[in-house]
Amino acid sequence: MKTPATPPDERARKRALDRTGLLDSSPEERFDRLTRLASRALGVPIALVSLVDTDRQWFKSRVGLSASETGRDVSFCGHAIRQREPLIIEDTHADPRFADNPLVVGAPFIRSYAGMPFCDSQGHCLGTLCVIDDQPRSFSERDKETLADLASCVEREINLLDESDYVQALRDSERRANAIIKGTRIGTWEWNVQTGETVFNERWANICGYTLSELEPVSISTWLDLAHPEDLQESEKRLNAHFRGELPEYDFRCRMKHRKGHWVWVHDRGQVIEWTRDGKPLMMYGTHADITAEMENLTRIQQQNQALGNLNKLALDYDSDDDNRIENALRMGCEFLNLPIGIVSEINSSIYSIRWFVAPEGAGLQRDMRFPLEETYCSMLLGSRESLAIPHMARSRYRNQKCYEVFGLESYIAAPITVRGQLFGTLNFSSPEHREEDFSSTEITYVTLLARWVASVLEQKLSNEMLTKLVEQTPGVLYQYRWWPDGRSAFPFASPHIRDIYGVTSEEVREDASGVFSRIHPDDLPTVTETIEQSARTLATWTCQYRVGSSSEDWRWLEGRSTPERMPDDSIVWHGYIADIDQSKRTELALQESETQLRRLYELSPIGIALNNYLTGEFLEVNDALLSPSGYTRQQLKAKNFHDLIKPESAPRLNQILEELKDHQRFGPHELEICRADGGSYPASVRGMKIRNTSGIPLIWTLVEDISERKQVDRMKSEFISTVSHELRTPLTSICGSLGLLESGTAGVLPEQAQNLVTIAHRNGEQLQQLVDDLLDMEKLVSGKMSVDRTPCRVIPIIHDVIDRLQTYATRRSVRIVLDSPFPDEVAMADARRLAQALTNLLSNAVKFSPENGQVVVKGKCEGTHLRIMVADHGSGVPEEFRERIFEKFAQADSSATRGKRGTGLGLAITREIMTQMGGDVGFESVAGEGSTFWLDLDRVP
Repeated sequence: MKTPATPPDERARKRALDRTGLLDSSPEERFDRLTRLASRALGVPIALVSLVDTDRQWFKSRVGLSASETGRDVSFCGHAIRQREPLIIEDTHADPRFADNPLVVGAPFIRSYAGMPFCDSQGHCLGTLCVIDDQPRSFSERDKETLADLASCVEREINLLDESDYVQALRDSERRANAIIKGTRIGTWEWNVQTGETVFNERWANICGYTLSELEPVSISTWLDLAHPEDLQESEKRLNAHFRGELPEYDFRCRMKHRKGHWVWVHDRGQVIEWTRDGKPLMMYGTHADITAEMENLTRIQQQNQALGNLNKLALDYDSDDDNRIENALRMGCEFLNLPIGIVSEINSSIYSIRWFVAPEGAGLQRDMRFPLEETYCSMLLGSRESLAIPHMARSRYRNQKCYEVFGLESYIAAPITVRGQLFGTLNFSSPEHREEDFSSTEITYVTLLARWVASVLEQKLSNEMLTKLVEQTPGVLYQYRWWPDGRSAFPFASPHIRDIYGVTSEEVREDASGVFSRIHPDDLPTVTETIEQSARTLATWTCQYRVGSSSEDWRWLEGRSTPERMPDDSIVWHGYIADIDQSKRTELALQESETQLRRLYELSPIGIALNNYLTGEFLEVNDALLSPSGYTRQQLKAKNFHDLIKPESAPRLNQILEELKDHQRFGPHELEICRADGGSYPASVRGMKIRNTSGIPLIWTLVEDISERKQVDRMKSEFISTVSHELRTPLTSICGSLGLLESGTAGVLPEQAQNLVTIAHRNGEQLQQLVDDLLDMEKLVSGKMSVDRTPCRVIPIIHDVIDRLQTYATRRSVRIVLDSPFPDEVAMADARRLAQALTNLLSNAVKFSPENGQVVVKGKCEGTHLRIMVADHGSGVPEEFRERIFEKFAQADSSATRGKRGTGLGLAITREIMTQMGGDVGFESVAGEGSTFWLDLDRVP
């Protein structure tokens, strides 16, 4: 079997077939009539109108065959459409092309075939009218003519359909064209070039604001009269070029006069369609489109592009002279706005000053000229602080302003200049001539942006001036240091203070940095060089402290810090500062030395020292003096907290310590029992203070002094005193009694010299007896053997009793004891006998140390829940160096100064012990040379 070949015009043939719309369409009687005629006329069972598609043959009409289509590869018609004459196959079995065709060896068992191709109006073969028989047969010339005639009828039916569709398409096209012209509001024109006759549609006239009837009679002169005179020459030039064939069509944008007097833009396009026999243009057809809005947009875009171009030029202007930059901006603004005068003004209060300007010669303007603000156009702008644009002052609402009377400017546009949030002045452009059109939004925006650019220049100028002043006032050196791979180095920039630090000027090191390095201390130069090289390798921040100077006795400490930046030529530039830190560095070194000494003192101190976390109590630091008596190792102690070292019986003191820290930031001294590592304990005097570290964490420095030996000595002393006191008391009583009898003359009158000796002996005996009594009282108080019975008691009677008992002693010393009135009549918790003893000690001391004819005053006052009893004298006061130990046992101020004043040095110590056991307190205030006031505090009974 031979597959039918593809015709040369296959693509065009297929498009033509698709245009008929016959494929897969419904049966039509006009085609069915022809197949029936073919079947009867030629006496065959099967007749078909076959359309050959891309890969099939489809039967538009069929007689004697149920199938609607078969494949093109097995079709007989595929062969037939490659020729213009009929394809006749009288016996398929005898034709090698079809003998084994599936349609031959199978249904419909084709044995003979005759097919006549039919074509469209363009000559493309679309299919065949064919007849088929299942028996071999011959076809006469008459049969062939009949088949050809019927095929012509099929072809005519198809072409008639094609022609009617074409007419309808033309009508549809015309309707669409009219709809488009009407919808797009395009004007149309026809022009007989030779006669000048023209035809315009209504829209053509409407574009210029007319109706077509208002322009009649119309001709080419109608267009010439409405066209802008400046556009006629270019229009004629393009028409002639089109007539000569140089341009395929006439295309021109021109202006036409509107009925209301303004100009509208039109896009005029046309083409010569008919020519005369001698080649001259005859009929030309074209359109007019109103492109006024488009041209306005185009003009606006061009304006915007020019404005942006100007602003970009200004942004890229690297002129260091700000005056030149601003004046250049004014010139560009004048050119852009087509206005001759441009001014940057400054406004101070009510004065308008010209700072920069451009203007024609003879304009009468000068820099720094001043005018009253109310006489300037800017006064109208300041009311709203927005841009102001006036194209024609005489026709504006501002025409009655004084500025118009003074300056007479007709067109004016301005914007405020704001620097750092404050009004600096204005940028304004003006002209004595008015403008035909309003200022566009682009022009207003341009002036506004230009004013902001001027503001940025002024702000930068102010910033530079401020920076220059700051650099001049900065105590150190701001600098740029550049290092090249070949080893060269320089300071491209250095602030003026480089002279103060290095003794060189900025100019001297701008090309060569060796003058700076020559001033660095020889011991520090290697470190400086090494750190610079390391910073260059890693591009890490450079920091270094080093010394500079001009002599061995004038070295000063500096600190440098800068950030490196690698440049395209592989050099490195550091940006930073160098500061004089001599004083702080020397202080730091001194502090380091002091810290070293304190560390030695801390480590070598015989008193235990610990640093604890206030919140957790954990040990942070301990010295050896704390480890030694406790028996702990450093690791063991750091694993504990402060509370673990306190024996349970000393635990109540911890609350007191916390209260003292809360109120006074320090505590102690307190005697506490400290636990040892072996389970034992030792007594210690503990005191401390609260601090905060640099992170704000509260810490406690604690001093822990082992007082085991002191306690042992105190016990031995107490035992000795107790023994001696008891052993002395009995013989002393007998001796003092006997001496008293002798002194009183009971045993007879003694010689004067003997009497004096007895008096002295009696007085010293009484003093010794008082000392023994005080020692016994002190021993009882310390050992807790002296009972103290705190009960509510009135204080006034006790004070009167003590004063009465001491009056004789005071009189003998020429001192008066006075009770201040009124004294508060209060009840306090106290042991009356012990309170009298404590008050007696204070009063006797006050009398003892008062000058002759002096006065001791007893006063009282209530302070909250306490009653304070005060004893004031006017003696010499308590020496500063004695005040800390005044309440210690056997303490006396100055043996030389008190040699004539008898005393045991135990009275105040006994008083403190008594007041402590009564739950009270004792203290004093003293001013050297003016006297002292000692006081007792007791708890009041409500």
